[in-house]
Amino acid sequence: MCSKKMFSMMMAAVMTVGVSAGTVSAETDYEPVTITLNLQRSGLGENVEYTFTEKPSAVVASGEQMADLFFDLGLEGQMAGYTKGNCWSTKSEFPASEKVPQLLEPGQALSNMSKEKLLETGCDFLIGWDSVFADKSFNKDFCEENGIAMYFPYVCSDQATFEDLYKDYETLGKIFQAEDVAAEKVQAMKDKIQSVKETIGEDAYKDPVEVFVYDSGEDAPFTACQGMPGDILKLAGGISIFDDIEKGWATPSWEEVVERDPEAIVILDYTGKDDIAAKKEFLETSEYTKDLTAVKEGRIYSASCSDMQGSAGSAATVEQIAQQLYPDMFK
Repeated sequence: MCSKKMFSMMMAAVMTVGVSAGTVSAETDYEPVTITLNLQRSGLGENVEYTFTEKPSAVVASGEQMADLFFDLGLEGQMAGYTKGNCWSTKSEFPASEKVPQLLEPGQALSNMSKEKLLETGCDFLIGWDSVFADKSFNKDFCEENGIAMYFPYVCSDQATFEDLYKDYETLGKIFQAEDVAAEKVQAMKDKIQSVKETIGEDAYKDPVEVFVYDSGEDAPFTACQGMPGDILKLAGGISIFDDIEKGWATPSWEEVVERDPEAIVILDYTGKDDIAAKKEFLETSEYTKDLTAVKEGRIYSASCSDMQGSAGSAATVEQIAQQLYPDMFK
């Protein structure tokens, strides 16, 4: 798919800006697609350009957040496999997922897979969070030596918004010759978000509901601040109580949560009802959170962990959260 010389330029999996290729009408006629790898963001070097001269045919996706992008684009035929991980896409479901091999048991991250097993899949395109490409997993040297293109999505940035998710769709659409489908999916997301805006009205955005996003942690909470989850909240008429922290995710103290006293809580759903129930029980009984306004008023909701991070179901998650925060507007 690519030359060794070109792969020697690949350092990390962050894809940003700059896809330059025309629409290709036939699979046998692939027009080269050039992307820019933002290595500065990962601290591994300078930005470099990389050119695809052939459509990848054996994608391995780390987690359903990544896999759902390909299922949504109808690219399951280009996939060698994926892992479900421990952050399931409980909001969005795709029948195509049953056609693609799960490489590990649900709950296991791709980083648990051996290098030998990954190579057995024939992988030529690996997509995942930056942890997938750490030295202890599938680092740049390993990928370079084995002809594997690395992709760390735009939407995983600490400052990401829906615009970055749209860029991922557009970039993948060009690389995999699915530009028309990608454009349709992006427009559908924009339309759904616009519908939410019109439904809840301008006042909701002028005075948003203050939300505590509870991901995990009992000694201290792991929570969403800015980035994609923060953008989802804002578009749904809410705002993270930790929006002042310039990170996508952070671990503040419970004392800080109490001080900021959220009006609503959104639990991130990893695996389904059992996961939500356990976290809700903790919030309702913990000495720190049982007297929070959101808990006392019963305003504890949930959203898919996978889609809150930026994936195929993210626009639907905006709608879901808006319905939870403003139920009267959707009657």
